[in-house]
Amino acid sequence: MKPVLLIWDIDGTLMNSKGIGRRAMNNTFKTLYNIDNGFDKVSMSGRLDYHIVKNAHMHHNIEGYDVDNFYNMYEEELKKEILKDNSAMVLPGIRDILESKKDNIFHILGTGNCQVGARLKLDYVGLDHYFTLGGFGDEDLDRWEIINKAYNKAKTHFNKKFDSRDTYVIGDTPYDVECAKKLGFKSIAVSTGSHSMDELKECDADFLLNELSLDTIINIING
Repeated sequence: MKPVLLIWDIDGTLMNSKGIGRRAMNNTFKTLYNIDNGFDKVSMSGRLDYHIVKNAHMHHNIEGYDVDNFYNMYEEELKKEILKDNSAMVLPGIRDILESKKDNIFHILGTGNCQVGARLKLDYVGLDHYFTLGGFGDEDLDRWEIINKAYNKAKTHFNKKFDSRDTYVIGDTPYDVECAKKLGFKSIAVSTGSHSMDELKECDADFLLNELSLDTIINIING
């Protein structure tokens, strides 16, 4: 059977994190600079953490900052936030898809979260062990470059030649769809996150869903 690669976004696609990431970033800003709600006017949906952090510092006219230092502090604040808030949850259909025994389907991450943030969130809801590798938002790159790096790592790691027609970017924002188009991959947009069905229709995804399920994914793959 032909190998199929599913490249997953996290927030709004795999899980509803209930805002723990934003709160942890705001707490980090407060700890570092004594600024309240430092990210409240910074758009996060579909964007890379590197650019989110950069934009917040620019918005507050903070120069000479160290992104890695911010990530380190953010890790500690996210751990605290996870301990305080147990409302984050896996979205419908996700466990069934990831636990499927289809030998030809492979799963990796393609997320705007920095790696430490991604791993903490996924570990919290019990999904981290399904993803051995991925692309993360730690770097000053475009989102499609993050996805492309993850795709190339997957080919080496799994020793498979994933055809672009059998590679799917799954996400809840127009940015995920744009990445798929840029790379010649298929796109699956799902309205379980911050964008409605009407908003997602405008980006012309290959497949547009209200929510994910194993049967739907199998039907899409089998075409």
